[in-house]
Amino acid sequence: MFSEKQIEILENIKVPNTYWSKQSYEYWYWWRSLYQKVSSSIVFEGLPEGWNKDFFLWNIFIIGYTCVFDTARWGVSFNPASVAGFDLYYAPTKAVVANPLYNKNLVVGKDCELIKLEPDCFVKFGALDIIDFYAKKLAEASKGIQVGLINSKIPMVISDGCGNTAQAETLKKVYDKVQAGEPLVVWKDVTQQFDEIIPRKDPFEFWNQDYKQTYIVTDLLQDMQTIMDQFYMEIGLPVTIADRKAHMLNAEAFMQNGQAHARLTCWLNSLDESLKLVNAHFGTNITAKKYEAEGDGIDYERKTDDNRI
Repeated sequence: MFSEKQIEILENIKVPNTYWSKQSYEYWYWWRSLYQKVSSSIVFEGLPEGWNKDFFLWNIFIIGYTCVFDTARWGVSFNPASVAGFDLYYAPTKAVVANPLYNKNLVVGKDCELIKLEPDCFVKFGALDIIDFYAKKLAEASKGIQVGLINSKIPMVISDGCGNTAQAETLKKVYDKVQAGEPLVVWKDVTQQFDEIIPRKDPFEFWNQDYKQTYIVTDLLQDMQTIMDQFYMEIGLPVTIADRKAHMLNAEAFMQNGQAHARLTCWLNSLDESLKLVNAHFGTNITAKKYEAEGDGIDYERKTDDNRI
C-alpha cells in the first residue's frame, strides 16, 4: 500500500488519492503482489551509490519516469518531477522537482535528464494502469472464492416444526452453528405453531446444499489462474500451459512468445534510450535488462512427429 508521502506525490502529478483510500483489503493484497512481479521483470544495474533502489523502482514502474540531476549536497540524484513545456516534437523541456529538501525548476537536457519506462509515460503512469486493471479482477475473484468456501460449509439443516423463539434469532443461531463447522443443525420454526393443533404427518423438514450446483470455487480458481497468465503475458514474464493435455504448435508458441514480449520490449527500448542520455550527461553507467530466471523460456526447437511441443 502507498505511504502518505507516495500518495502525496501521486496527488501532485494529478492522480487523486481519494481513489486509493476506497479500495478493499483484497485489492491491496493483489496490488502489492502484482507490483512486486512487475518491478522484478526488469533488472537495473549500475545505479549510483546512495540511490534508494526501492524508491527508484517505484518512480519507474508507478509514475513511469524519474528525473535525474546533479546537486552539490547529494551528487547525482533522482526524484519524481512534474514536466512542463514542449519542444518542436512536443517533448517536455522542463522538470519541476518539488521535494522538501530540494525544490527546483530544471531544464531537460541541460540541468537534468528523464528516465522513461515507455514513450507515453507523461500521459499514462507507467505500469500503474496494468497493475490496477488486474488487481481489480483478482480482488473480485478472491471475494467470490471466499464466499464460495463459506457457502460450502452449509450442512444439512433439520426443522422439528415447533418452537417458541423468534425465527430471526433462530436463523442467526443456525448460521453461527454452520460457520462453526457443525455437520448437522436442528432448529425450531415458530411459523408452524398450528401443528400443535393439526400435527403434520412428517414433523421434520430437510434442507440440503447441492454442492455440485453451487460450489464454484474450482471454477473461480481456474479463472484466477487465467487472469494471472494474462497478466504475466502483459508484462513479458513466462507463462506455463495450465492444461497439461494441451499442445501448442511451434508457430503458435512463437506467436505467443512475441505477444508476451511486445510490451517488455517497448519498456526496454525506452529505458535504453533514456539511460544513454543519463549516462552521457552525468558519467553514470546504468543499464536495464530483462530478468532471466534459471530455466526461463521454452525449448521451441524440441519437436515431435506432429510438429508440436
